[in-house]
This record gives sequence, C-alpha cells and structure tokens, in this order.
Amino acid sequence: MNRRAFLGALGLGVAATALPGCSSAVDQAASGGSGGRKVLRIAQGADIAPSTLFSQNNPNMSICRTVFNTLTEYDHRTLKPMPGLARSWEQKDTSITLRLRTDVVFHSGRPFTADDVVFALDNLKQPTVASQLKHVAQAVSKVTRNGDHEVTIEFEHPVSNVFDLFEIMIIPDRESIKDLMTGKKFVGTGPFKVESYTPGQGLKLVCNDKYFKPVKLDGVQIDIITESQSMVASLRSGQTHLALDLAPLDAAAIKGDPDFHVVASDANDSAFYVASNVTVKPLDRKEVRQAIAFAVDRDRILGQVLGGIGTVSSLPWSPTSPAYDKAKAATYTRNVAKAKELIGKAGADGAKVQILYNAALGTNAKIAEIVQFNLKEIGLDATAVPLQGPDFQAKLTGDGLPGLFVNGHGFGHLSPATLIKGAFPFNAEKNSSRFESAEYRGLADDLWTKQSPEVIGKVNDFLLDQQFVSDLVVSAHTYTVSKRVKGLSYSMFDYIDLDGAELGSA
Repeated sequence: MNRRAFLGALGLGVAATALPGCSSAVDQAASGGSGGRKVLRIAQGADIAPSTLFSQNNPNMSICRTVFNTLTEYDHRTLKPMPGLARSWEQKDTSITLRLRTDVVFHSGRPFTADDVVFALDNLKQPTVASQLKHVAQAVSKVTRNGDHEVTIEFEHPVSNVFDLFEIMIIPDRESIKDLMTGKKFVGTGPFKVESYTPGQGLKLVCNDKYFKPVKLDGVQIDIITESQSMVASLRSGQTHLALDLAPLDAAAIKGDPDFHVVASDANDSAFYVASNVTVKPLDRKEVRQAIAFAVDRDRILGQVLGGIGTVSSLPWSPTSPAYDKAKAATYTRNVAKAKELIGKAGADGAKVQILYNAALGTNAKIAEIVQFNLKEIGLDATAVPLQGPDFQAKLTGDGLPGLFVNGHGFGHLSPATLIKGAFPFNAEKNSSRFESAEYRGLADDLWTKQSPEVIGKVNDFLLDQQFVSDLVVSAHTYTVSKRVKGLSYSMFDYIDLDGAELGSA
C-alpha cells in the first residue's frame, strides 16, 4: 500500500483550515468530535533514545517528525523530494542552494533561519553524533549563508544521496542541543512540543500553536509498553489509538478486526539479517559465511516469525530500490547439502559459533532460534546468546559482537549509496562485521558519485560473494491504527507525521 492509498484508507480528505495553529472546540465539533481534548495515544515497545536522534533508530520514529521537521520530504509514489523546511532549491553537480520557509519558529519562540541549517550540518560532523548519513555531511566543503532564509551547500564531489540526508536530518535548536542529547529538553519546530518526558514510561506532547500548518490534535501521549500482547490489549480497550511495530504475528492476528487498520509501510526499509564478525574463527572464512547463507530457512522466518510481512531475499534492497535484482535476490535459497559441503571445505565441522541478539526484541530472538537450529543441521556447534538492549547496541556500534549476530537494518529503499556508505552493518569504512576491503571501499565511493547499473551490479556481486552480512527477509515497519484516527502519514524513514491527523468519535 503506497502512501496515498494509506492516507485514503485512514480517511484523509477533510479540508484543512486556512490558518496555522491548534484546533479549536468549533473545529473539533465540525469534524465530528465532542469538543473535548483530542489526544492521540501511541504505544511503542521501547523507550526513545535521545542520543541517537540524528540516526534512524526505531524508538525515535514517534518524535522525529512530531517534535521536529526536516528540510525535504520524499513523495512516496515518485520518490521525488518535496518541500519541508526548505520551500525550494536549485541543485548543481556539487552544490545545492536552499530557499527556506520564512514563517517557522522553534518551540522556544526563536525564528528558524539559515544559521540553523549551518548548525545542523556541522553537528552531524561531530565525532559524538551517530548518523547513517554522516558521510554526506562530511563531504560538505563549504556552507554559505546567503541571507536569513537562503543557504548554499557545496560538496567536495558529486553525491547521489543528498536528499536522503535532508529527509533524515532533523533540525534541532542549536541553543539547547546539549539538553536534547541527554533527554532533558526537546526543542524543535514541529507540530507538537514536549511537555514532559519520563524515561522508561513515555512522553506527553502538546500542540504547537505557532506551527506553520493547521494542527487538529491537541496533543499526543506516547506510552512505552514492552509486551506486544499488552499493546494489543491496550488497542482493543481503546486506551491506545496507534501501535508502532507490533510483533508481526500479533499484527497479523488483529488484521481481521473491523476497528483497526494494520498497514505495512511502503518504504519497505526493515530488513532482517544474520551477520558475521569476520575477525572471529571460523567466520573469517568466506566459505563458512556462504554456508550459513545457504543454511538459514528464510521462508520459515518469513512465515512463522514475520507473519508473512515481507519477502525473502539475499540482497539488502527493497523491491522498489534501483539496486534490486530479482534473480540475484534468490542466490541463497535453503540448501543443506551445499552448506555442509562448504563447511567441510573450510574444515569447520563442529566449530563453535555464538549467535548474539537483542533480548528486548522478540522478533530477533525468534529468528536467532531458527538460525541456531539451522546451523546445527549443517554441523556447527551453534549457541544463541541473548544480550540486554543497551549492551547489544553498544557492541554493535563499538567494540564488536564476538560471533554471529541477528538484527535488522534499514536504508535499502532509497539511494543505494546510503546503505553501503552509512548503514552500520554495511558501512564500507567501518562496519559491525569488522569487514575491511579496499575493493569494497572503492565500489562504495563509485556508487556514491555515479549511481550506474554497472556499479550497482558490481556491488551486488561483491555482497553476495563475501556474505559478511547475510540478508534474510526484506520486511516493513507496521502501524496498527484505530479507525478513529484520520489523516495519519509517515516519512520514507517511517517517522510518524501528524501534520494532518485528527481523532474522530469512537
């Protein structure tokens, strides 16, 4: 379902009021409300992580586009960039000039200007700031402020994914950036302001009456509900209107309920994989990594764990990506005999292998169980090892996980360069697998500067051969939504967009 169909299914089409600001009791009554407060309640399984707001991190998807804005936003059907905080632009080979909106203020009351764009780009370059699009910011050679509401950004060389950067890069308040990163203060330009945040419990958002578009909701309550079945109970009782990334089997079970919509994001940027730390034996042998790719039962994972949401694939790309190749995506189908042959060739029969996963993510735990069973079938002594969420994430992005690891990744749906230059499992400069290759770095740079079919083909062949990441299923983030919710939208990075959302009568 594409974005337009999604919005239609959720009832978008009520005419917006002419002036920006929050809804009034008259507006609510006219739209079928009771005239009381209209607060949308969102449930998600994990707490937000303020220190990771500049990267795509699933728990932050509820606040990145409700509290903040981005410079541009992709049209889901055409994948053309559309205006956000930038109202128009002029792009050349190695530069782009942005003309900014003049009617935007931060929640503090300070006007948004070109200085805030300059700061946002400089902020991404800081070593303490994590972002999958950091490589684009680091390629900026010069930023010129042409006035309060125009800025020219120059790059060291052509980049094929500048609008991926503009889509993901929230614009923060430079005066409170330290408090933002620690979760003490959230100051953006978005349709809602953070009134309170209780770590581990949730956030209370209130309407931003200075927003540059009409806002029909009075507020948003974001609740942390760690158990998927508890989310379902909260939905059915009416306490929750929208559940983010409900466990796939629970989402499938609620599909037949006439009071809800279950929508799989058309971004299709939630892929599941098993990857290897290539510095750990026997995973240093390419034949062992290929054997693992042949051994894993992708169809079982798709059906039994993901509820049929997605498609099996040996490649990291969404089917809508320019890098997707249907034939190559079927390279590693389940073949136990072939896997055993490769294990024997590598002399790895009986080798011990750890399979690490984030214990807080039920989907990943179930995938790890299947992977463990499959690897024992081909002669590896495999053990599934759960880690606490913070520990898993720290090792994933820091010192490394000591074996195989099961996780999910995004960035397979827009510019291919974003995945191999920025996504943590694939980053050609430094990745979670500790895989290093001058050839791979060269291919990544080629794809970044010239996105040609020839280069894409070479990248796909290289990934399929080396298998430091074995993709299993390309899936999608899901939204389980009460039919009371109208006008909900989301970005191509799955950030919830409530600009046009409203809450009807029960």
